[in-house]
Amino acid sequence: MIDRVQAKQEGIFIDEFLIKVSPDDMFLYLEVDPKNPVIINSLREKWEKISAQLKENKIIGVLEDPDFVDNMLIVAKGIAPKNPIPERIELFEKFLPLLKEDKELEERCKEISEEGAEDLRDLCQKIICVKSEEAIGRWYPSIPGTPGVNIWGDPIEPPPLSEKPPFTLGKNLYIDEKDNLIKAKESGVVVIEKGVIEIYPEYTLKGDVNFSTGNIYFSGKKLTIQGDIKFGFKVICEGELELQGSTENKVYIDVKGSFTCQGIIRGEETQVKVKGSAQIKAVEFAIIEIEGNLTITNYLIFSKCTVYGNIIATSGKGIIYGGEIKCSGNIEAKILGNESHTPTKIFAGYNPEIIEPYKKALKEEMKIKEVLERLEQGIKLGKKLKKYGKLSEQKEKILLKLEEEAEKCYNALEKLKDEISNLKKLIAEYKSRTIKILDKVYAGVTLGITDITYTLNEDKSGPLTFYLEADKPSFKD
Repeated sequence: MIDRVQAKQEGIFIDEFLIKVSPDDMFLYLEVDPKNPVIINSLREKWEKISAQLKENKIIGVLEDPDFVDNMLIVAKGIAPKNPIPERIELFEKFLPLLKEDKELEERCKEISEEGAEDLRDLCQKIICVKSEEAIGRWYPSIPGTPGVNIWGDPIEPPPLSEKPPFTLGKNLYIDEKDNLIKAKESGVVVIEKGVIEIYPEYTLKGDVNFSTGNIYFSGKKLTIQGDIKFGFKVICEGELELQGSTENKVYIDVKGSFTCQGIIRGEETQVKVKGSAQIKAVEFAIIEIEGNLTITNYLIFSKCTVYGNIIATSGKGIIYGGEIKCSGNIEAKILGNESHTPTKIFAGYNPEIIEPYKKALKEEMKIKEVLERLEQGIKLGKKLKKYGKLSEQKEKILLKLEEEAEKCYNALEKLKDEISNLKKLIAEYKSRTIKILDKVYAGVTLGITDITYTLNEDKSGPLTFYLEADKPSFKD
């Protein structure tokens, strides 16, 4: 057997060749000039003998063919240990913006024209949500290192797995063992903070909705915005929305839940749609559609408003004027209209899904009747001419055509009569709705219950209630 200590100090002599041991015991090598053909040829001739002698002395990793590295001719090579691979998390593309902050994009967004900004409002999204059971990425478990062995056959342990995972998962995330996908337990905002990935079903934005946040598409329990929603931005919210600030113009808000606004909803091109009920401090020049009840805590002016529940404006100024208010339920307010007698239309018991088809059917009925009247006049004249034998063959064909068209009109009218009759029955259910005025209603205000309206020509003081009595507009104290 080869003496290790002696081999490391003096080398290993086999024939005329001095084979040295690397300091780390991982290589046996000869210091050879690769341009010296004499030594190389001699080594090749005797390599089989040298190789056999090394193997007899239990040397590990003897090469089939020696390998030059710089001026060293490697004849035996140990096996290096493989380093362990730490666990890692790979986020899917949708969530990658959470890992980087594009300051250049934010600056471009601020400088770009309004036409180009429309797309950038989506491009610079910083608030990214996940739905329940949606995967945000994939988890790759750690792989332990593999031991190596030196030329003497001694095992070499791999280095320990010292790296900590780049991220840890919060309580609202889990790893699906079937495919190692990282999935959300609840819908909410994905946040990466201090090395932890978490889902927040209730999320508070401590600022404005602008180019630093992009448009917001929220899924979760509740989104709170402590600032304003700036010009042109969207907030689509599947959950409850609380807006502590106000809106600028051309804002779009769509809430599939309840909505609270402590500021002002403003702008002629601003639209708010709410699936639930809403409580709003003030509305100015906006388009509002609420499927539940609407509570106004100050004022509602110059807006187009459709509410499928009740409207209550009895706190703060409690004033409604300008624009058009259509409410399926009851309305109660302090003041309707203003001293300037601004034209104002306010309807209770007005369900657009019933009233609008009803009005359309009435218009269609009138149009068909007008057409039918002209057809009947033509038919009457044609029959008179035919009676006296003054109807040519060509005109007789025209008469037949008129009679066919008249028949179509009669059939259409019958269908319309049924439709109008059914709609009237539905409308009748809303005629018990009322408009209650606590303080005052001004001249110039048009009040309506369903499709029956009344325009005031003088101011009236409250408290009083507008209602229908036998389909006639009436007031009572």
